[in-house]
Amino acid sequence: MDRHRPVPISAAIHRRRRLHDIYAAALVGVLAWTGASVAQAPADNSAPGAPLQSPVEIRYGADGISKGTLRPAMSAVSVGGQPYRALVFNGDYDAPLIRTRPGGTVAITLDNQMDEKTNLHFHGMTVTPLDSGDSIFREVGPHEKGLYRFKLPPDHSPGAYWYHSHFHGGAQRQVESGIAGPILVDGILDPFPELKGIRERVLVLRNFQKTFTGKLASEIVTSAPSIRTVNGQADPVIDIQPGETQLWHLMNISANQYFRIRITGQNVQILSRDGNTVTKPVMADELLIGPSARFSILVVGAAAGDHAVELAAGNTGAAGDQYKGARIATTRVAGAPVATRRITSPYPASEDLATVRVAHVRQFAFQDSATDGDAFLINGERFDPRRVNTTVKLGDVEEWRLYNPSQELHQFHIHQTDFQVVAINDKPVPFSGYRDTVFIPARGSITLRIPFRDPVMLGKFVYHCHILEHEDGGMMQVVQVVRPEDYAQAVKLAPLGGIYGDNQTCAYLRNSGRAFTLPADVQLPAEGP
Repeated sequence: MDRHRPVPISAAIHRRRRLHDIYAAALVGVLAWTGASVAQAPADNSAPGAPLQSPVEIRYGADGISKGTLRPAMSAVSVGGQPYRALVFNGDYDAPLIRTRPGGTVAITLDNQMDEKTNLHFHGMTVTPLDSGDSIFREVGPHEKGLYRFKLPPDHSPGAYWYHSHFHGGAQRQVESGIAGPILVDGILDPFPELKGIRERVLVLRNFQKTFTGKLASEIVTSAPSIRTVNGQADPVIDIQPGETQLWHLMNISANQYFRIRITGQNVQILSRDGNTVTKPVMADELLIGPSARFSILVVGAAAGDHAVELAAGNTGAAGDQYKGARIATTRVAGAPVATRRITSPYPASEDLATVRVAHVRQFAFQDSATDGDAFLINGERFDPRRVNTTVKLGDVEEWRLYNPSQELHQFHIHQTDFQVVAINDKPVPFSGYRDTVFIPARGSITLRIPFRDPVMLGKFVYHCHILEHEDGGMMQVVQVVRPEDYAQAVKLAPLGGIYGDNQTCAYLRNSGRAFTLPADVQLPAEGP
């Protein structure tokens, strides 16, 4: 495909997706986000698959270091029980789970055995973006090794996160193939001793495009027939006893697809969104899990028998994607009834940022190009890693108003910090906790309050649409967080990459002769393989 050939917007719309009415799509998205009911998936009378398998884990020891190796390579794998050749970690489509804890250290060697470059992003984690920490500007070349080593702050929020390829222009293809995996930060149940010992499950949601050749697709089309899996399995069986309470971590690590999930005839309790524990009881009969989003939920065993976990049909707008519904898993309720565990402790408190004075109000338009069907823009510009678009003072809380004039959903994500959704289409949203990713309604808007307070985030990182087709197409920008005393100079240097330079080594500060002292809770990683 010629990515530079102008394409009329009508042709671009029809070439990428042929879908339903945009306003209905936006309404479905808003209703699903707030927990309201939408259409169910069609019935599936086929037999369920094998029992759910847990991912292999990279765990921490007494030293608190989660140390392991990820080897991306083209491999023969099973995707939902079907043979394929794809780019995956360690020869398995079900990538390893990295388990860590607040205050712990992650030390991952990326041993790139592919014939193409790659890198790693640790999605949602509030850790350093410098050097061999969570820097998406760093790349590991073909058949090279790189060490990613960083320390989590001691107050890091527990819950579900994930890691994935994030090099510009190749993220969609590699993530769709399998260059992604789950992370758990332990401690999510600590505020609720009444839930101690309940069974905890990781459910990794993925979407893999089918091909006639049995190989990874050369061009990703989200609306194409695909294999939707949980932990790499097709329709696995999840065992639970009647009345039993389980904690499920649902992680959408697909490149582009939204998952609308419900358990037949059953509500669930949301405990956490994107690794952020909610501040009050939140019940839902359906979850809209956008690309990169995570929900940790409490599930209670219903009456004995099999109960479908349904993936409802998806529609992201007239210029977006559509995909059929299906049964994605089956809960098998069997055995002796047990007493249901319920939360009786107070929920952890979080600050309602809607009441906080903001330092800046910024506006961003997430746009589909009117002339190029493969181009996606923020405020009329495509991504340029050589410049900084937004400079923020450490300690500030800002209000960002995100507008979507296009005819499809866009999925906003910012690295290194979380945010609070305060309004959707100018309608206030009651406070129940923070997130790190959320959709912007088609032909609509969303208003966020973002705290840039934690000194661990000093550095340069990005915000973007997490539909990776859109990210690779240019819907991404660079933000630098600097000390207040460096703000004026950082703004001047923004067109040249800001004060942190191209290689994340604080070139301006070093060349100016100023000493650069990291805060005590920021650990710069050791270099080397």
